[in-house]
Amino acid sequence: MSTRTQRMRVNNEDSAERRAVPWTGTPSMRREAVIGLIGGLVVTSIYVVAAQQIFETATTQLEFWSLVTSLACVWLCRTENVLASPIGIIAVVLTGIYFLGIALPGQGWLQLGFYVPVQFVGWWAWCRGGAGGTELNVTRLSLYWWVVVIIGAIATWAACWICFQWLYGQLEWMAWDTSIVAASVTAQLLMTAKKLECWLWWQVPVNLSAIALYAATGAWAFAFLYIVYLVNASSGFLLWRRTLGAA
Repeated sequence: MSTRTQRMRVNNEDSAERRAVPWTGTPSMRREAVIGLIGGLVVTSIYVVAAQQIFETATTQLEFWSLVTSLACVWLCRTENVLASPIGIIAVVLTGIYFLGIALPGQGWLQLGFYVPVQFVGWWAWCRGGAGGTELNVTRLSLYWWVVVIIGAIATWAACWICFQWLYGQLEWMAWDTSIVAASVTAQLLMTAKKLECWLWWQVPVNLSAIALYAATGAWAFAFLYIVYLVNASSGFLLWRRTLGAA
């Protein structure tokens, strides 16, 4: 086989691998999204019954549908499904409204002011953010970018803490709340760029910390949600690492 023929074959194979994903996903992605929503509905319904029977805690309609869409969104992120973004937009709007209602402004505005626009950016990036307007591939952070990310997260925490103190005064959970805000911003930006390390940020400084905060404030629906998120983040890390290893 000539060198030219080999080069053409490699180019054709690369083009087949790097494709532009439809904004509404492939047929398999759409089927997976339906399964994710049904799964979210089932898991949330189980939680609602358990919360009522065990803790005598009622779940509002806002909490219920926030949980359903949030569970579906994070489950789809594990498999790089682009439909995680439109479902995620619905989830973060509902969740943001709920958090503002229970005096967690950091979490509330994180959802409405950050996650909503970033979900739109992520939708574009996952469909067209790769080479030549194709699907974005999973990659890893270099040591340099690890340092940049850590410094950026600390700076974001400080900025959020100062900003929300100015807006709302000194609330009981302000420092804790804004630390999760900063870690969540960092994790979401890394996820939008499809960096494997995003799952590590979701696991500890976001999920574990949020579980404790929501339990302390009585937001049991979201404490439950973040327990599921923690398991999902572990699964997502393994799946993305496998994808990266196969690249």
